[in-house]
Amino acid sequence: MNKAAVSDDWTLSVVLGRVSTEDGDRVLETIAALDEKESGAPVEIVIADRLQDGISDRIRKEHPHVHLVPCPSDMTLPEMRLQAFDQTSGSIVAVTEDHCVPSPGWAGRVREAFAKGDDDLVAVGGSVVNGVCDRGLDWATFICEYSFFSPPVVEGMTDALPGMNVAYRRSVLEEADRERLRSGFWETTLHPGLVADGPTFYSSNQLAMFHKKKFSWRLFMAQRFIYSRYYAGLRFQNAGMAKRLAAGVASLALPPILFYRMTRAVAKKGLQREFIRALPSLSTFIIIWAIGESYGAIFGPGDALARIE
Repeated sequence: MNKAAVSDDWTLSVVLGRVSTEDGDRVLETIAALDEKESGAPVEIVIADRLQDGISDRIRKEHPHVHLVPCPSDMTLPEMRLQAFDQTSGSIVAVTEDHCVPSPGWAGRVREAFAKGDDDLVAVGGSVVNGVCDRGLDWATFICEYSFFSPPVVEGMTDALPGMNVAYRRSVLEEADRERLRSGFWETTLHPGLVADGPTFYSSNQLAMFHKKKFSWRLFMAQRFIYSRYYAGLRFQNAGMAKRLAAGVASLALPPILFYRMTRAVAKKGLQREFIRALPSLSTFIIIWAIGESYGAIFGPGDALARIE
């Protein structure tokens, strides 16, 4: 591989939104992991910040190379990401979250994947690794959200990448409908169109992202309900009341389906022991998931998107 071509043609920007009301200083680990010596390549970091607190002051003081974009406190995370994207210059634009920490060499591997890829490669990503494992609750929050992307993941072309460990060819985001980018999370609003005619994503287990948010039980329960309401509300917002009521009732049957899917996922990933530790909390979260979808289907998303962190 031509190292100069990677350096000259594939510049990398990373965008994220500062929204975490718990474990809020984790973003400092994210920034440290994106240092060129750790990440394997220079990275432009742009952070949309709706918290504007003491951590923001620390970032300005300790990491002056990071570009902070102040945002209103009620701005949604997708809109924040779009605001941050508008401030980037890289030919590759990666998206992560303020509690996620890239593995060593991550940035260099992202650029290498694009340099080796064909012209129809539009995005690359990889696995999500649980970075906080102290409690059964930590495993419950991780399995509930990311069991499908726990390693090992598909090695090669795929049609699914995690929304917080993904890097796009810049032209893909520039050409996308901006309303689609601001209206929801890009893995649900953007990705389906990008893979409609076949896999155009590349996945690698070497592109690992550590998920390191230590939720309280109360916060995760609230966030699970809010996200489920948003998801179902968006899906059925244009449907008639009869269809919405039917979807709301049907959503209450989700717990055994979700439990089955998670059981299969953890078996494939070798996380059976962790799954048992997670069960007390995970069982509650699955029920909350179903109630949230039922509520969203009937009453719509409301302001759920602006409350997701």
